[in-house]
Amino acid sequence: MGNPILSLRKFFKRHLTIVFIPHTVNRPIKTTFTFSFLIFIALLWTGLTIWATYLTTKHIDYWRLKLDREMIKFKLLFFANELKKSQELLAQVKEKDQQLRELLEMKTKKAIITQKNVGQGGPSPSEQLYFQKLIEKKVHELDVKDLNLQVKALQEETRKQLASLEEINSFISYQRAVYNATPNMWPCDGNITSGYGFRVHPLTGMYEFHTGLDISNVQGTKIYSTADGIVKYTGWAQGYGKLVVIDHGFGYKTCYAHLWKILVKEGQKVTRHQLIGLMGETGTTTGVHLHYEVWIDGKITNPKRFLERDHFFSRRH
Repeated sequence: MGNPILSLRKFFKRHLTIVFIPHTVNRPIKTTFTFSFLIFIALLWTGLTIWATYLTTKHIDYWRLKLDREMIKFKLLFFANELKKSQELLAQVKEKDQQLRELLEMKTKKAIITQKNVGQGGPSPSEQLYFQKLIEKKVHELDVKDLNLQVKALQEETRKQLASLEEINSFISYQRAVYNATPNMWPCDGNITSGYGFRVHPLTGMYEFHTGLDISNVQGTKIYSTADGIVKYTGWAQGYGKLVVIDHGFGYKTCYAHLWKILVKEGQKVTRHQLIGLMGETGTTTGVHLHYEVWIDGKITNPKRFLERDHFFSRRH
């Protein structure tokens, strides 16, 4: 075998001739290159190509990264402004919440007083100042961590406000239900002929306690339920004659006695102002009238305290 180094040197010294034959010139053009020169040119071309590719890729990555940064900055600024708007809106909601509580006098209610933290609070002046500085920062100074903290604080305030509004809704629903169950109207048109309390019985002459109000009028006068409720009893009772008893809930019950006709059935739901019967003189009575009773938590009470809230309501019907 020959010397490999010598063989390699001979290979690089070999020549390659390239002949160019132009169409306009009869004489051909010859160019001769050594293999070492061609290999150098090939390596140089490859290196330049790789370098150009590297620079191009780096340039593209730079502009892509710059564009991404600009988009992130824009989104952060937009998000910060939207966050500020949300805080302003939440502040308005909290103000309306407070106005509702004052309107409903909820601060005097025991259930509200025990819930000291519900619907109260909000960002402190220092927190508001901090957020204002955050909004006033330049775009490149915006911090995702700062915004994230503000978002969490806003979410917490929103949850508190939602709980407050739910509490107000429950309070209003409860008060509406209590109001609808309170017998606060006259059961019929007429005049009071015998009040609540001790009296001389018109038939027996005995001094005894009268458990309701007697309201007199002509036979057939319309009798109305004085509150929403469920009819618990219809029928005859000793001394009361034809009778309707309505359970209104929340401890309220009303009794309508001496009726001529009963127009409702046991178990029937009735509403305030609903016609339930007609005035008569059944049972122990000296004439046509309605004997009306109000019970609270199983104890008889003076119906007149409720009648005075809506005096002679039935006259408007």
